[in-house]
Formats: sequence, C-alpha cells, structure tokens
Amino acid sequence: GLHVIGTERHESRRVDNQLRGRSGRQGDPGSSRFFLSLEDSLLRIFGGDRVARVMDAFRVDEDMPIESGLLTRSLESAQKKVETYYFDIRKQVFDYDQVMNNQRRAIYAERRRVLKGDQLKQQVLSYGERTMEDIVAAYVDPELPPEEWSLDRLAGKVKEFVHLLGDLQPQDLSGLKVEELKSFLCEQLGSAYDIKEAQVNEIQPGLMRQAERFFILQQIDTLWREHLQSMDALRESVNLRGYGQKDPLMEYKNEGYIMFLEMMTQMRRNVIYSMFMFQPRPPAVSTPSSREVIV
Repeated sequence: GLHVIGTERHESRRVDNQLRGRSGRQGDPGSSRFFLSLEDSLLRIFGGDRVARVMDAFRVDEDMPIESGLLTRSLESAQKKVETYYFDIRKQVFDYDQVMNNQRRAIYAERRRVLKGDQLKQQVLSYGERTMEDIVAAYVDPELPPEEWSLDRLAGKVKEFVHLLGDLQPQDLSGLKVEELKSFLCEQLGSAYDIKEAQVNEIQPGLMRQAERFFILQQIDTLWREHLQSMDALRESVNLRGYGQKDPLMEYKNEGYIMFLEMMTQMRRNVIYSMFMFQPRPPAVSTPSSREVIV
C-alpha cells in the first residue's frame, strides 16, 4: 500500500475518505496522515482560535505538533456543520427548480400535442371557449342584476377577438343568464370559426391546419421565453420577502403559479386573435408572356 500525506482537511468528509482510499492498492492496506494548521479556513471558522489560546496559555511552541482526539472530533463536527449547510443550499435550489420543472412539463406536453397534430381544430376551439368564458367573467358580475351588466363592453371585447362577429349587438345578449351567455358565445365562436376555415381552405386546402400549428407554436415559444425571464427576476427578488416574515419559497411557488396561468391565458387569447386575423394571400396566377404562343 501507499502512505498518503494530507496537508489540509476538506470541508466534506467524503473527499477526505476518498484521499484515504488512495492508500490501499490491489488489496494491500495503506496508511494516511493529515498535517493541519490552526490558520486553515476550516479550523479558523470552527474553534481554531480557542485552541490557539490554549497553546498560548501553556506556552506551547508554534512548531510543536498537537495530537488530540478532542481536536479530531471537533474537526469532524465542523465538517458536519459545513456539509449540513451545503445540503440545505442544494435542497433549496432543488425546491426552486421543482417549480420550474412542473411548469416545464406542462408547457412541453402542450407543445408535443401540437407537434403531433392531433385535433388541432378542437384545441383552438377550446382556447376560444376559455377566452369567451374569461370575457364573460370580466364583464358580467353574477351578484349584480342583469340590467347593470356591461353587455355593450362585453360585445365589443368579443368582436376584438372574433372580427367575424361584427354584427353582434348587446341586444343579442340581453335576457341571458351567465351560463347561457357563455354557451351562446361559444356557439357563435364555433360558427365563425367554420366560416373562417372555409375561407382559408378555399384558397389552399389544408392551410387552416398549418396555420393553427404555426400560431400555437409561435405563441408558446415566444411567451415561454418571456416567462422564463420573469421567473428569473422573481427568483432574485423573492428572497427579500424573508425580512417580512414570509417564506420565500412559498411566495415563489404562489406567484410563479399565477404568472404561469397568466401566460397560458395570454397564449390562448393571442392564438384566437391571430387565427381570425389570418388573411392568406391567394396563389399568384401566372400570365403568358408576349413570346408565348397560345394555340
């Protein structure tokens, strides 16, 4: 075996044990010995000054080696404290990363579903239905009487997203309950989308499915990049809330979840708006040149 000489102790006992393990070769036992200084960072932080005062009290020479089981146990205790400190840091980083991992799995699952191309029309219509429900929730308060509902603003907001419903009037929505309003607007959305699909496919068959895939992927990629930057900014600022007796991790989880829901809502609205504003150009018709002879 070998005799390994160490000039300092690492903060982690695992590294020291790996160094000791180098002494054994091919089954032959080895030996190891560590020489430390009271000025080493590990000893200086965890009790090295107390040992130095004891040496000064007993007038021990500076070059005299000290061997003590108490000192060894004190050193191992210091290593345990450092390991616990770094473990807590890694655990905190892991907990923060889990928040992003959950959001990443959700957004990637949505993206994979679009790439597979299964039922893109139904997916876009579900985006539209959620958007209509959000609009109704924003402009209709069930606690108020129907006479005080902002039906004119509701109709205007619907027409902003679905311009094919330009003839929608507040009178068409009066007399309906909240759930009836949602059902009526979803039906109107489906009819308008069928008209839009017929217009687009008349120019080029199958173009509507391509547009659906393009706009959904575009919005997911763009908004997800912006969301990552916002989450990084939140991560840097949330630690200050510990001074207000709040758990930074819980604040990060709660606000991150709200930001993720807002991103998904914005994605759905942008897709619906883009699909109804999509105006493909008809293919150019080639005209015969003057040199061509038409028979």
